[in-house]
Amino acid sequence: MKIDAPRREDILSVARAMRARDYDEFIALSFAGDREALAESLAQRYSGQSDTFCAYAGDGEAVAVGAMVQARPGVVTLMFFATDRMGEIGLALTKFITQRLFPAYTARGVHRIECVSLDGYEEVHRWIEVLGLRREAGPFRGFGRGGEAFVQFAWVADESPVGAGA
Repeated sequence: MKIDAPRREDILSVARAMRARDYDEFIALSFAGDREALAESLAQRYSGQSDTFCAYAGDGEAVAVGAMVQARPGVVTLMFFATDRMGEIGLALTKFITQRLFPAYTARGVHRIECVSLDGYEEVHRWIEVLGLRREAGPFRGFGRGGEAFVQFAWVADESPVGAGA
C-alpha cells in the first residue's frame, strides 16, 4: 500500500467505484443527484487539499480517499470512502491512520477527531472504533436529505491516547 496526495483523477476513480454503503452515506449528505455528480463534487472539494490523502493498492490503483477536515479550532472531521478493494489495504491503512496520521494531528494541537456515519453501517462503525473513535451520539433521525439517520463518533484527547483501539 502507498499513501500519497490524491490526484483529481484518483478521487474521481474511487468515488465512481465506491462501496455501495459508502455511496448511500455520501449521497445522503450531498446535493449531488447521482454517482457521477457526487464523484465530481468530491473531486472538486478534495483535489489539491493538504488535508486529503489517497491509499493505493500494490498495483497502483487508487482504493481509498480520506481527509482530516478542520472543523473548528483543535477539531478535525474524518472523511473517508473506498472501493471494494478496501480489504486488500485495510490493515496497512489502519496502521497508517492510528500510528502516523492521527498522532501528527494531535501533535499539532488537535484535541478532537470526529465523524458521522450512516446508521446501520456496522462494518464501518467497527473500523471507526478500531481507529480509536467511540460512538458518541445518535442515531440522529432525519440527518440525511432523504431522512436517513446518522450516528456520531469521536475521539477526545482527555479520554485516551489516539489510536488506542488499534
